Amino acid sequence: MNKRTILPRWKLPYIAVLGSVFALASVLGRSEPEAKTPQVAPPQAEYKQSIAGIGVIEPKSELVSIGVELSGVVRNVMVQVGDVVKKGDVLFRLDERDIDAQIETLEKSLISAKIQAADAAAQYATVTGLDDMRAVAKDEVNRRRYAKELATSRIEEIKAQLNHARTTKARLSVRAPMDGEVLEVNVRPGEFASAGALPQPLIRMGDVSTVHVRVEIDEEYASHIDEHSKAQAMRRGNSEERLPLTFVRFEPYIKPKQNLAVANQSVDTRVMQVIYALPQGSVKMYIGQQMDVFIDHNEAGMP
Repeated sequence: MNKRTILPRWKLPYIAVLGSVFALASVLGRSEPEAKTPQVAPPQAEYKQSIAGIGVIEPKSELVSIGVELSGVVRNVMVQVGDVVKKGDVLFRLDERDIDAQIETLEKSLISAKIQAADAAAQYATVTGLDDMRAVAKDEVNRRRYAKELATSRIEEIKAQLNHARTTKARLSVRAPMDGEVLEVNVRPGEFASAGALPQPLIRMGDVSTVHVRVEIDEEYASHIDEHSKAQAMRRGNSEERLPLTFVRFEPYIKPKQNLAVANQSVDTRVMQVIYALPQGSVKMYIGQQMDVFIDHNEAGMP
């Protein structure tokens, strides 16, 4: 049987003391970490008193999410990100083969209906053109008149069906609802496009002829700013570049805060949104880019 080596009890306190001394020396020997200077200076307002908010750049028209009226397989995509389109330009098309077959069938049915209507009209004209109407029974005259009217109604019915089919085909071509720029494309040929609300729009576009910034202001400061308050914005990472803002409008609905400055910020804060216009041609702006916005409190209607 192996014998275990057991330390004498009188040595244990000395070992504990030596361990404590070593740990204390290790802690005291550590050098204090050097304070790191931030690479970019934090944004600061030029105003004596200001109200700060986070702004998000958006098109003049706001972001327009493009969907489909009818579900179907995407056949062709005519645009890509960055394309400038006019109102009515085709963005993409769904598969039209089924509706094309229906249109072709209806067009042939219309031709047949017109021939039948012409024949019915001729048959009716034959009996009504007789010199002596007593030669033909009254029931026969009525039968031919009804046949003529029925054939005419059949033509109108097929025309209505044909117009409906052509309208359906037109709805399979998704067109730009406005002049603007294509900002995002999330659809590819061969994919199935579903009608209705989607978690991600098939195409995003907007009018970027003028760029706006949507600023969220905590509701407690809502009464401290008005349309005459001066405002300026700075892009993230460039606090030296100050862009003057032009007031556009207030959004009258107070809503929960969406743009959080830090991860642990309270999400139950309610904010008022203010829309400002950025100066045109100043610097390159990207839709969705965040900005630090400062509004002069002294220029507001409230002290």
